[in-house]
Amino acid sequence: MPPRLFSRDSSSAEQQLPFTGDSVSEADFAQDQWQAENGAQSLPRRIRDSSMAPGTLSGSYTRNPIRSFAHQTSHGFADTPHYSSQGVRERSSQLASYALESEDYQDRPHRPHRHSFADAETFAGRHGGPLAEHHGGRSSPDTGRWTDTIEEDSEAETPNTVIGPQQAHESFFSPARDSNKASRGSGGSGGSGAPEIVIQDSERTPLLPQTRLSRLDSQHKQKPTESQLRTAHARPGLPGRIKESFAASREHVVGLGRSLIDPKNYTKEALLSGAIGGVQITSAVFLGLLLNLLDALSYGYILFPLGAPIFSSTGPDGISIFFVSCIVSQLCYSLGLSVFKGGVGSEMIEVVPFFHKMAYSIMHQMEGKPPEAVIATTIVSYCLSSILTGLIFLALGAFKLGNLVSFFPRHILIGCIGGVGFFLVVTGIEVSARLEGNLNYDLETLHKLFSSDTWYLWTLPLALAITIMILRRLSKSPFVLPAFFIVVFATFYIIVKGILHKDLEPVRNSGWIFELPEAGVKFYRFYSYFKFGSIDGSALISTIPTMFALSFFGIIHVPINVPALGAAVREDNLDVNRELIAHGISNTLSGFLGSIQNYLVYANSVMFIDNGGNSRTAGVMLAVATTAVWIAGPTMVGYIPICLVGALIFLLGIDLMKEALWDTFGKCHKLEYLTILVIVLIMGIHDFVVGIFVGIVLACVSYVVQSSRHSAIRATYSGMIAESTVRRPRADSRYLNKVRAQIRTIKLGGFLFFGTIVSVEEYMRSLIDDDTFEKNPISFIIVDFSHVMDVDFSSSEGFQRINRILNTKNVRMIISGISFSDPVGRALQNVGLLLDDNGDEDCPPPQVFEDLNTALESCENELLEIFHKHCNRHSSKQQSTPPMSITGPMETNPSEPVATGGSPTSFGASSLNPIFSSPRRGARLMAARSTMRESGDDSLSIPDSSSLNTSLNTSPNTQAAQTTPSRWRNFAQPLRIILQTFEDVSTKNEDFWQVVAPYFSRKEYPAGTALYSRGDDPDGFYILEKGRLRTEYELDQGNFFEVILPGTTCGELPFFSETDRTGTVAAENDSVAWLLTREKYNELERKEKDVATELLKVGLKLTKERMDAITSYVLVTAS
Repeated sequence: MPPRLFSRDSSSAEQQLPFTGDSVSEADFAQDQWQAENGAQSLPRRIRDSSMAPGTLSGSYTRNPIRSFAHQTSHGFADTPHYSSQGVRERSSQLASYALESEDYQDRPHRPHRHSFADAETFAGRHGGPLAEHHGGRSSPDTGRWTDTIEEDSEAETPNTVIGPQQAHESFFSPARDSNKASRGSGGSGGSGAPEIVIQDSERTPLLPQTRLSRLDSQHKQKPTESQLRTAHARPGLPGRIKESFAASREHVVGLGRSLIDPKNYTKEALLSGAIGGVQITSAVFLGLLLNLLDALSYGYILFPLGAPIFSSTGPDGISIFFVSCIVSQLCYSLGLSVFKGGVGSEMIEVVPFFHKMAYSIMHQMEGKPPEAVIATTIVSYCLSSILTGLIFLALGAFKLGNLVSFFPRHILIGCIGGVGFFLVVTGIEVSARLEGNLNYDLETLHKLFSSDTWYLWTLPLALAITIMILRRLSKSPFVLPAFFIVVFATFYIIVKGILHKDLEPVRNSGWIFELPEAGVKFYRFYSYFKFGSIDGSALISTIPTMFALSFFGIIHVPINVPALGAAVREDNLDVNRELIAHGISNTLSGFLGSIQNYLVYANSVMFIDNGGNSRTAGVMLAVATTAVWIAGPTMVGYIPICLVGALIFLLGIDLMKEALWDTFGKCHKLEYLTILVIVLIMGIHDFVVGIFVGIVLACVSYVVQSSRHSAIRATYSGMIAESTVRRPRADSRYLNKVRAQIRTIKLGGFLFFGTIVSVEEYMRSLIDDDTFEKNPISFIIVDFSHVMDVDFSSSEGFQRINRILNTKNVRMIISGISFSDPVGRALQNVGLLLDDNGDEDCPPPQVFEDLNTALESCENELLEIFHKHCNRHSSKQQSTPPMSITGPMETNPSEPVATGGSPTSFGASSLNPIFSSPRRGARLMAARSTMRESGDDSLSIPDSSSLNTSLNTSPNTQAAQTTPSRWRNFAQPLRIILQTFEDVSTKNEDFWQVVAPYFSRKEYPAGTALYSRGDDPDGFYILEKGRLRTEYELDQGNFFEVILPGTTCGELPFFSETDRTGTVAAENDSVAWLLTREKYNELERKEKDVATELLKVGLKLTKERMDAITSYVLVTAS
C-alpha cells in the first residue's frame, strides 16, 4: 500500500519568541551550504533528497552564519566580525558527558585572538585558551550540513523523521522518501509550503488521514483581507494622486448636474424638503459669511504693515486678497477635493506676522527705491510663499507623510502659536492706538500709549475683547461671537448718530473709524501692484527663509486640525494625505491668482456644519456670497469702527497666548514650558524665524536632558535569575546554581546616545567597584541589545571604553541580540569594538551572540569548563601540582555553608591562602567542593593555608590513593543514567531504581532523526545518555526551542498526562537514549506500583524545574 502524506502547514509567517534570536537578520547568514560544510567540526548528517525543503524549525536551526560578510566589505575592515556561538552547542554536550563521566575531560585547543576566561582565572593569565574550538565556520548543529544518505524505514510502525536541508516550501522535519514518491504525493503542487510526513500503512493506520495542527493550516489558508489587497497595489505618485483628486471633484460636479435634471427632485415632498434644507443652508451661509467678514476685518485688513507709510493705504487691498484666498479654498474643498462637505477655508492667521517680517525686510533691502517697486516685490513674495506652501503640501500628500508630520514636538508648535498671539496683541495696540510704525519697547512709546488722547482708543477694544471672552465662557453657543459684534457695531452708531449726532468725518479724524479708501478704488486694485519689471530679485531672495518658516505652520496645523475636525463632525472616511493634496492645490492656485495661504479652519467649519452647512451646495453658496461681498468693493471699510477690529485682534491674540502660556502651565515638563515661554518672547519681541529656530534648539536640548535622566538600562539580572534554557545534567546544574551569580545580564533599550551611555558606564563601574566586587564577584557581563533601536558614535565609543575598564578586573563583556547588518551592529563595528585585530592584545573584543539564550549558554559553559578543569587537574596522577587533601563525607560539618557565588571569605576561607587570592576563583572552588561532596565524590577539597604545606610533601602514590571513584561509575546502563538523572529529584537509591531498568529499551538516533512531532500521541518517555537533542515548540504566540543534553529527560509531561506532544524533538547529532514505552509503563504500574508512582513524581518535578526555567527566561527576555 503506498504511503499517505500528512501535511502540516508551515508557511505562515513566524512569530518568534526571544529564544529564536529574531534580531539576527538574513544578511548575517550564508545562502549556500559550502561554508558550513567546510567549517570547523562539521558533524555527520543525513542528506535530504533534492526535492526536500528547508524547514521552519527556527531561523537559527536552518540558516548558516558565515565568517565573512560580503555586504560589509565596503567598510574596509581588515577582519570582519563574526558571532561567537560556533562550537557552543557542541561544548555543552561535551561538558555534559564529563559530568556523567562517560568521557575523560579534554581541554579545548587554543585559537588565536580569543582569550579563555577559564584559563585566565586558573593560571592568573590574560591570554588563555579559546572559547570555541576553531576559528573556522560555526560548528553548531544549526549550521552543519547533512552528509549521509537516508535509508527508508520498512517497519510498520511510524518511521523516524529525518532532518536535513530542504527547499523553501518544505518543513525542517520531514520523513525519508525518494523524489518520485514526493512528486506523486504532492500532486505536483510544488509550492504548497507544507511539511509532509510519510506513514507506512498498517492495521492501525486510519483510513482517512487527519491533518495535524489545524490551527496553522487555517491561518495559512486565510484569504487576504481587503486592506492587504489594497496595500498590494501601490498608489500612483504625485501626478496620479492629483489626477485622482480632480476626478473626485469632477464626480461631485457631475452628480450635482444629474440631481438638477432628475424629475424625482421636483415632487411636492422633495420641494418641501428642499425648502426646509434651503432655509438651513441659508442660515449656515449667513453665519459663514459673517465669520469671513469678521476675519477679513481682524487680520485681512492688517495683511500689510499699515504703520509703514508705504503700506498705509493697503488695508482694503488686504481685505480683497483675503477674500480671494477664501473663495479659492472654499471652491476647492466644496467641489470634492476634501472629504468634508461643509469645510470652510480661510486665510491662516499665523501668516500675518511673517508677512510683516517679509515686508519690512524688503523695505530695508530696497531703501530709497520707488514705493511701487517695494509694493510689487512684497506682494509677489506673498504669492510665492503661498505657492511654496502648496507645493510642500502636495509633496507631503503624494509621499503619504501626513501622519509623520503630526509627530513634530507639540510644545514648539504651542510656543509658535503663543508668539503669534503676542504679535496680534501688539498689532491690536498699533491698530487701535493709530501708532505710526511698529510698537517700540521704549519710554517714548509708553508715554504715547498713556497720553490723554490715546489711552481710551486701545483700552476700549481690550475691554471689549475681555468681555466677549467672559461671555463665551458663560455660554457655549456659536452665535455669541457674531451676535456680540453685531450689537457692538449697532451700539456704536446709535451712540454716534442717535445720541451724540456726530458727523462721521470728525469721528474718523479722532481715530474711531477707519479712513475712507480713495475714491474709485476697485475690489481688484491689488492686481495693479503686480509690476514684474520693478521687482528686486535680491530682496525677494532674502525672504526665502521666512517663506519656509511660514510654511512650517501649515505643515504642522493641517495634520493636527484635520483629524480633529474629522472627530468633531464624525467623518469616518478621513484620509490626511488626501486633505494635504487638497490644501496643496488650494494654496498653489491661490498663489497663482495673486492671493495668499489658506487652510481648512477648524472652528469655522464646526460652526458651519453644526448650523446646517454640511453639504457641498452650502459650501459653494458660501463661496458665491463671499465673492459678492468682495465685488461690493472696499468702500465699507471706511464705516467700520476701529474698536470693533481692535477687539477682534485682541481676542485672537489673547486666546492664542492663553492656549500657549496658561493652558499648558503645570501640564507639561518644566523644560518644555520654558521652551514655550522663550519662543513666545523671542517671536514677539525680536524675530519670528529666530524664535522658531531657538525653539527647535531648546527642544533638542530638552530632549537630551530628559532622555539622559532616564536610564537606558531596562533591567538587570543576576545569573541566578537569568539562565539559559539548556537542560543540563544534575551535577552541572548543582554547580551552576552555586556560581551563576557571577553572570550579570544587563538589558538595554531605546536609542543609545551620548546622554544615556553615561548611566550605563556608571552602573558597570559600580559592579566592579572594590567593595561590591569583593561581596559579589562577577565573571561575565552580558549586554543585551535586543531592545536597542540604534546607537550613536559616542555611545559606541563608550562601549569600547567600558570593555577596557572591565578587562582591568578580568571581567568579560559579552554582547547579545545584535545583527551585523543592522544599525546597532554596524555602529559597533565602525569603532572597531567587534574586531579581533584591534591592536590591543590586553583587551580582547567582546564576544557577540545572536540572542541572549546562546550568550547565557556560553557563559555557563565557561563556568563548567573551570569546574571540570579543576576536577581533572586535582584527580590526575600526572599533574605537577599536588592535589587537594581529601576529607571524607563523614568528616565534614553538616552545618557548613555552601557557596552560592559570593566571596569565599564569607565561608571561612582565609584570604592568605593563594587559592582564594581571587574572589571569583575562591567562590568557584567552594562551589566545586560542595558539588563533589553532594555527588559522593569528595576528591576535590579545598585546603586551608595550614594544610597546604602538608599536601605539598605528599607522594604521588598517596595522591592517587586519595582519589575515590564515583559511586555509580561501575553500574551498567540504563541504571547508571537513571541514577544520575534522578539523583536530586528522588531520595530512592540504586536498589529501588534497579527494578525499573529492564523496562527501558536502548534507542540509537542518527543525527537529523526526529523522535516525535507536535501533535503525536505520547508513546514514550526518554532519558538521553549520549548526543544532543533539540525541542522545537510551535505555539500561537510564536516559536522557541530547548537544547537537551545527556543526563536529562524529554517527553515526560505529555507521557504522564496522556496529552498530545507539545513540541517536536530531533537529534542534533548521533544520540543514544533510553525509552520507556506506554506498554512498558502500564506493565510497571501493574507489577511495581510504588516504582511507577515514584517515577511519576520525578517526571512532575523535572517538568516543574523546566517550566520555571522557561518562564524565567521569557520574562527576562521580554523585560
